[in-house]
Amino acid sequence: MTTKPELQTEGSFVAGLAAIALFVVLGAVFMGVSFPAPAGFGEGAAITKSLGAAMFDIAPSAIMGEGETAVPGEGFLVAFEVIDIVLVAALVGAVMLARREVAGESVTLGVETTDDDDMAVAADGGPGGDES
Repeated sequence: MTTKPELQTEGSFVAGLAAIALFVVLGAVFMGVSFPAPAGFGEGAAITKSLGAAMFDIAPSAIMGEGETAVPGEGFLVAFEVIDIVLVAALVGAVMLARREVAGESVTLGVETTDDDDMAVAADGGPGGDES
């Protein structure tokens, strides 16, 4: 017979109150902040050319066309770093999810065993041997 799950409350009241207090403080800070109006880029700003010039360390004026203005590339550094961290985290997560374990041991490709019945197939996750 199964039993109903019980709520474990030992030691979680202090952590819960701290989380609620932090939420209230952060909510008050964000509600009281006034942000400036977005400035955007000027007319004729060549964003892609400016980023390319910054990446290859050349003068932006060398590749700008007539009527195009350069945008400082340093303003995009934080965006590139955030994207970098997110992509690395996604790659590490994909590798961890793709890793296979059978009976607590890691299964890798290229593992040779002498007994064909115990050999694990890492390609499709099915059992090894002929099971017709």
